[in-house]
Amino acid sequence: MILHTRKYLLLLLLLLALPATAEEAALPELGDSSATSLTPEQERRIGSEVVQRMRRAGYIISDPLIASYVEQVGRALAVHAQSDQEFTFFVVDAPTINAFALPGGYIGLHSGLLLASESESELASVVAHEIAHVTQHHLARGVEQANRMQLPLSVGLIAAILLSGGDPNIINAAMATSMGASQQLQLNFTRAHEHEADRVGVQLLADSNFDPQGMAGFFSRLQEESRYYGEGVPEFLSTHPVNTARLAEAQSAAARYPRKMHVDTTAYQVAKARIRLHHSKSAEALLTTLDAGAKEPAAMDRELESYLRAITHIALQQPQQAEQRLRQLVTNAPESIAYRETLGQLYHTQGEYNRAVTLYRDGLRRYPHNEMLATSLAKNLLALRDYAPARDALQEVLRRNPRSSNTYRLLAQLEAESGNKPASYLAQAEYYRLTEEPHSALEQLKIAKRIKNLDFYHASRIDAFIAEMEESVVKARRMAKQ
Repeated sequence: MILHTRKYLLLLLLLLALPATAEEAALPELGDSSATSLTPEQERRIGSEVVQRMRRAGYIISDPLIASYVEQVGRALAVHAQSDQEFTFFVVDAPTINAFALPGGYIGLHSGLLLASESESELASVVAHEIAHVTQHHLARGVEQANRMQLPLSVGLIAAILLSGGDPNIINAAMATSMGASQQLQLNFTRAHEHEADRVGVQLLADSNFDPQGMAGFFSRLQEESRYYGEGVPEFLSTHPVNTARLAEAQSAAARYPRKMHVDTTAYQVAKARIRLHHSKSAEALLTTLDAGAKEPAAMDRELESYLRAITHIALQQPQQAEQRLRQLVTNAPESIAYRETLGQLYHTQGEYNRAVTLYRDGLRRYPHNEMLATSLAKNLLALRDYAPARDALQEVLRRNPRSSNTYRLLAQLEAESGNKPASYLAQAEYYRLTEEPHSALEQLKIAKRIKNLDFYHASRIDAFIAEMEESVVKARRMAKQ
């Protein structure tokens, strides 16, 4: 879904109302008429700022295995979207069943959505639906509709939101009070968006080799299960109203494509297992639940249960039990990047960097271009102060994915520890450029400029970079005045 337009504008107001820097203050105001013609660059900056603030507030799950899996599914779908839009996918730390799209192609999935899905195609259907909202420009159309209706913003409502401390429950309660006489007109407007996103989303599923029936199946199951929720209807059904006509349309759209028996990947099951542990009351309680299992699981279920037990042992600080299970999983499924990465993380936390390096190098022989394995290899080489191969690994990642901001952040750490201060500041500035923070990038570059005896190469790069960031700041201010 795209959040109902009025709620959406208020959420952006909450996230952008208290600028910490001049750059943040320069963001365009969505409440005025100029917001009906946001440029792609403006949308990207707004979306990036919202996500950065959510991340700083701790609302985004940073687990690399969960994050990389969602990115993988998103990219598999987005490549068929026939759009130049860049997409970023992330997981919100929330047990509710929902998803949303932000300006600039940022798509968030609630962690509860992954747990509620019963197949990878069901999960992919929601991601495809949100991609369709972006490619069909529903956000811009929704904002334009809101402006035409001249929706008022209550001072009391704004105060309630700002005083919420970012608590999603308080925000939702405050926003609910804003629904006025225009509610039905707006609801009808967004329903049209939902139907269109369903149709385009089903096509994306079929083109990406997911089961096109996944969308209708997921909607139907949630609707059926909602009868037992009482007042606690899944948030997904509140923001994505599902009725008989909509289900029939989704089924009809899927019927135009051959049924595909998509087999769930291990990465999907691993992501669900990690979220299950994350949302459990305690690792002890989860282990007790697993021990109380009544039936003998199937082979795949045994494998994934063993993985869940392994990460639960890690949470309980029982590394020997965890290592035993993970080593067996890697032996049985050497092609699994997720199992290998989890064992490597365990080695790293235990200070067994050489074992981790061996594990990751073996994985890279199988998957030479895998970003997560290469980055993890570099982290362990860095811990061993083996800087040259660590640098090579990171630069290879950046050659293939020059927008990998976290890789630049790790490269900055490596260059700082190895004594190459100019390169460290440049890498940190690149990180800030990619996270839409040109003022912070400028700070890093100006510090680098003051380094004594700066060589010509680094001095030239820093000067060019400073000019570029200063131009970005001026451009941002100019955009805000349009």
